[in-house]
Amino acid sequence: MNQKFVIVDDFYDIAHVYHKSILENNVLITDEATQKLSYILGCPVKVVEVFNEVRSENSDNLITANTAFKWVAVIYLTMPPDAIGKKGLSFYSHKKTELDSFPNEYACQVNGWQNMEDINASFNPNDKEDWEEYGSVFVKYNRCVIFRADHWHSYGNGFGNQINNSMMYQKLLITDG
Repeated sequence: MNQKFVIVDDFYDIAHVYHKSILENNVLITDEATQKLSYILGCPVKVVEVFNEVRSENSDNLITANTAFKWVAVIYLTMPPDAIGKKGLSFYSHKKTELDSFPNEYACQVNGWQNMEDINASFNPNDKEDWEEYGSVFVKYNRCVIFRADHWHSYGNGFGNQINNSMMYQKLLITDG
């Protein structure tokens, strides 16, 4: 599969159990997630790390990319009335280099980057003026967004003012199985 991202609604069979685990500050992962992700991606995968995250209003996230994993899955667990019309994940390209993912070997050669210091000097995740948002995904209860981990992304600005009405999601870091 050569896709950048996949969106799957109604991911968990019984999503409320996972929603409740976030409220109880308990990270819950079952074989259901691994089996479904393997099926969706068309190959065996391994969920290496799982995080529960809650983002309230104005909790800005930096633009980031992750080269240690192949995929990231974000499963939104905000209850439906609080998620309507709220933007979650955003994807970016770097204006100067036009790269939408962390530089691969070819991009390093083209741009003359020799090491991580060169790469870090070229990309400033704190300065939104250096980036162009080219896509975003809205929050929907039990929606799973799977995307290539090396793509420049942000988890969004968050919303709500307490745990029950904030942006709530599980983040799964995935490698090949």
